[in-house]
Amino acid sequence: MTNQSVEARPEIAGTRWYEIRSPGNQPVVWQQATYAPDDGIHRWMGSIAQDKQGNMALGYSVSNGTDVFPGIRYTGRLTGDPANTLPQGEGIIVNGGGSQTDRFSRWGDYTSMNIDPTDDCTFWYVNEYYAVTSARGWQTRIAAFRMPGCS
Repeated sequence: MTNQSVEARPEIAGTRWYEIRSPGNQPVVWQQATYAPDDGIHRWMGSIAQDKQGNMALGYSVSNGTDVFPGIRYTGRLTGDPANTLPQGEGIIVNGGGSQTDRFSRWGDYTSMNIDPTDDCTFWYVNEYYAVTSARGWQTRIAAFRMPGCS
């Protein structure tokens, strides 16, 4: 699993994700798509992982520059969902409460989606958000969740 930030439509960032498999030692892109619902919200700085059942979760930063402040959300797909889709809806880990005012400060130097090795079902996600408007006052949030049916 891998992903990257892309321009999904003019001036809207989305997250392009890929599942790469290696049947017969020849890597192939098994499925891929861009996650960017048509709601004017940028989705970038993602991280993706897959649990033992083949369910996927993609976490990312969100903002729209007006009333959706830098926050953290996720989406996913179950192993039986149609290929090239993330139809499980969007979950909110934390809504942002402010914006970054220092335009020269970096944003989102890290984001990480990992599977808990003790059960191979629990997704652990780490990312940054802004609780209040400030120059460099980002906060870190750690979240854990499972996709339906994994036990």
